[in-house]
Amino acid sequence: MSMSKIVETRKVQKFGKSTLMVSLPSEWVKLVDLKPSDLVVMQIRDDGALTIVPQKLVEKGIKGKEAKIIVSKNTNEALLQRTIYTLYIVGYDKIIIECADEILPPQLISSIRAMVRMLIGSEIVEHFGNRIVIQNFVDTERYSVDGLVQRMVFTIRSMLNHLVVSIREGLPDHLKEVTELEIEMDRVHALAIRYVYVLNMQRAMPFITEYRVLITTLEDIGDALAQAALILNEKSKLLEVVKTVLGEKLEELKMHLEYTLDILLQAVMREDPYIASRAADLATEAMKFVSRLETEAVSVYKSEEYPAMKSFFEKLMVMCYSMQAAAEVIFDIVVSRKGGILNISEKM
Repeated sequence: MSMSKIVETRKVQKFGKSTLMVSLPSEWVKLVDLKPSDLVVMQIRDDGALTIVPQKLVEKGIKGKEAKIIVSKNTNEALLQRTIYTLYIVGYDKIIIECADEILPPQLISSIRAMVRMLIGSEIVEHFGNRIVIQNFVDTERYSVDGLVQRMVFTIRSMLNHLVVSIREGLPDHLKEVTELEIEMDRVHALAIRYVYVLNMQRAMPFITEYRVLITTLEDIGDALAQAALILNEKSKLLEVVKTVLGEKLEELKMHLEYTLDILLQAVMREDPYIASRAADLATEAMKFVSRLETEAVSVYKSEEYPAMKSFFEKLMVMCYSMQAAAEVIFDIVVSRKGGILNISEKM
């Protein structure tokens, strides 16, 4: 008997004072081997339909997923790393890498190890001859998607702080910390993407597209800060130039960007459309502020450092654009979660 043949109409019964109840079809219960006390996953679809899936079927579909990659001495290292990364984020728990040659080339082994270090919860559990096995020990129950978003925002704030301290104090050592934090940002990004994929397979993750866009946009903010730090690090005189150009407005810039990040995070945690809208407005104001700073800098400071300085401001502008994009995605998520009823009668 297939599930598609089970079509029934059942009456909803009242149970207690406020609970409505409907019994499950016995044929379906037998088909999926559902027992008393078993857990089921329920999801409300966009069209209002309710889907019910036994938890054990969900777990059977996602736990222990295994993938195999066949390589050779001619395999491109970047392609191999990209393949491992993709298998990780789409939820595979075990990734087996086998070489068609007698032994794995050292350069591929190094690439595999480098990628494993980038993936939270991954370890090489077997390495012999022409075979390496990567096991992913990530427990999705330890995380929440909003918690991972919060972690990314906190990392961005820390990156911004080190960048500003470096400019204010003229200390390039803080720029190295921005780079280190960007690596951590990439690791959390990969984990967050894996998390939303797994939840989607469990049918427990609405707005998966929006959350993936949000997570990737937050990574774009981190990338922009890391690139700004790299520009300052490559030009020894640029730190002093930027410090002179920004002057007292450096702290004002830092406070504006930090406040915008705080409001972004509040919008996610509180699911408040007013706050989400405010975050988008603040990001727009930040773009205008950075644009004015760049215009002032160009008018008063022209030297051999000008191209690098312009690139630095461009990265700050990318950060602001990405914050605005993140705010708009958060607004979409918040509005969608309200189920079609939004009270925006109050003045902001």
